[in-house]
Amino acid sequence: MISVVVETWNIAGDAARLQRVLGALDLRAAEVVVTYAGARPLVDLPGAISWVELAPDAGYYDHKNAGFDASTGDIVAFIDGDCEPDPDWVAMIAGPIGREEARVVAGMTSYAGALSPLANQLDFPYFHTDRTHVRNFFANNVAFARDVFAARRYPELAMFHGQCQVLGLQLLADRVPVLFAPDARVTHAWPESPRDWLAVRLLRGADTASLLPYVVAHYVPRASPVLAKLGRAPAIAVLGLRAFAGAWTALRRGPIVRGLALVAGVTVVDAIGAAAAPAVYRMIA
Repeated sequence: MISVVVETWNIAGDAARLQRVLGALDLRAAEVVVTYAGARPLVDLPGAISWVELAPDAGYYDHKNAGFDASTGDIVAFIDGDCEPDPDWVAMIAGPIGREEARVVAGMTSYAGALSPLANQLDFPYFHTDRTHVRNFFANNVAFARDVFAARRYPELAMFHGQCQVLGLQLLADRVPVLFAPDARVTHAWPESPRDWLAVRLLRGADTASLLPYVVAHYVPRASPVLAKLGRAPAIAVLGLRAFAGAWTALRRGPIVRGLALVAGVTVVDAIGAAAAPAVYRMIA
């Protein structure tokens, strides 16, 4: 059986948005578990839904782990409340595991609109090990064989959304390949307001600084002591390299003006978040 875990942490229990996500799922093909805090969202859909209530201060990955604990499927897929899946998403994300071709499957997460290729490169990059496998995944679009996730889970770390990247590194260390399924697509919502955009960007920048030691420890462990002495400078350098790649993409693919503006704005705010990571987590997360 397939279980789908949908968290409402990042939509604050918005019933209309949750209804759109659940309406795009084939509720007959999977057990659906929805996590929430506060008042339960009121949705009107056929099919059984398991509701899991969490404390108001529960975090994003607390919702993910609690949803998994309430599920019963041999395959467990995760999607966010602000991500709308393609109609065949459940089959595409779970199928390779059901056919025993994979143990972990990462789907394709994308923004919508003309700026989506560039925004995806900035926020949802996939790093390939070969033509069919990737080194990382995003918790808004991934499926696990139950035993694989149960043995690891999302770690409890002082980050915003970096825990899934840390779990990806653990899977690499444990030699558990992550199959990439580009046809398992979900569309991620853009921030609803400038204030939301600013908060998310600061937190993403902070995550860059927090994640870098894990990446270096995995790939170049001998460099870890040097990295620790350099403070936030390496994270800001990484953001600079990403900005260069993003600007080149904007120049090649367009829209040029809006693309360059997006890269510049994202890079500046992310760099501030990286430089002030501890304070950003305390004030926003």
